[in-house]
Amino acid sequence: MLDRSETNSHASCSAALLTPRGRGAVATIRVHGESHRLTDMINAYFQAANQKSFDQHPLNRIVYGLWGQSNNEDLVICRLDPETVDIHCHGGMAAVERILNNLESQSCEIQTWQKLMKKSQPALDVELQETLIAATTFRTAEILLRQSQGLLSAAFKALLPDNKTTFDSNQLQSQIRRLLRWKNLGLHLSTPWRVVLAGRPNVGKSSLINALLGYDRSIVFDEAGTTRDVLTATTAIEGWPFQFSDTAGIRNQAAPLEAAGIQRAEQILAEADCQVILLDTSQPAHADDHRLLSQWPDSIVVAHKADLPQQWDAALPKQGIAVSSKTNSGLDTLMKQLVKRLIPEIPDKNTAIPVTVRQTRLLEEASLALEDSEHQMYCKLIQQLISVD
Repeated sequence: MLDRSETNSHASCSAALLTPRGRGAVATIRVHGESHRLTDMINAYFQAANQKSFDQHPLNRIVYGLWGQSNNEDLVICRLDPETVDIHCHGGMAAVERILNNLESQSCEIQTWQKLMKKSQPALDVELQETLIAATTFRTAEILLRQSQGLLSAAFKALLPDNKTTFDSNQLQSQIRRLLRWKNLGLHLSTPWRVVLAGRPNVGKSSLINALLGYDRSIVFDEAGTTRDVLTATTAIEGWPFQFSDTAGIRNQAAPLEAAGIQRAEQILAEADCQVILLDTSQPAHADDHRLLSQWPDSIVVAHKADLPQQWDAALPKQGIAVSSKTNSGLDTLMKQLVKRLIPEIPDKNTAIPVTVRQTRLLEEASLALEDSEHQMYCKLIQQLISVD
């Protein structure tokens, strides 16, 4: 994001690109500053189609016109309040850069949208908006939107005792625990749950990921050790974001290059939110299968290749799910199990949820301060929670 503040530290106006960089249908640039400076700056470049000057238009009126003295750019502008104007132009970066350069030439400070928003909004609100735009599904965006509309801010402010009430540590501790109960869900509203598939070579991990995603992305080749690096793909299940990782086939006896891939796979497995162990039940059980099941006892187990004649000659785990990536049988059961495992409970719409690492860290530190009867430190941490900076 553009930030040229160092060159215009004394500017009375600031501008920022609000829409993501790259090609888009429409880009929005917000300009904020002293009313008379703002008017002069816009009038220097904008000619309304109705021939009126910028300051003659009422607030919240969309005005069509041209930008520039030559090679005019069609756009619309809207003055939201005396000190704020939104410029909506063509979404290509050439148009955006041209307008920002024109504004900068008028001593307007070009900033990131976060820094610009902090001029008129509480920093916590900006933090929540930043998290909201990182949401990748409507379901998670809806939850984040409710948090940004005052729900989370009110919950944080309720943690700050006023001078008129007794400092009730037990009550405050209870409020913090209610918030932290949802920290895992909150952190995954903007970051997908990581699910790693593991199994012996040629057990069908790539085929299963393709089936889960509904398209053919991974390279599927009928030779042991084909996938030596970690491939990832993201999708949504029941509106929740999931990232699936396809790892190297795991076996004890492997060539040096394949062994490096296996080591990487085991590292990714350890860091995952959920492990899925695949067993090829069209083949007899192998010592590597038993080792994987023993190493990851809490994993979801998939009895794969259920469409083929079954040759498995050992007891399958009771929770094993029979799946065929060829016929898609068992996929629904597997996806429901993943959702049940990672999102065991869904909050109601009035539940406040901490949604960033910073928020959960400060809540946990505040909880410890309460346990140690460090009331002054507790209040300082809650102030940081509310003010962000």
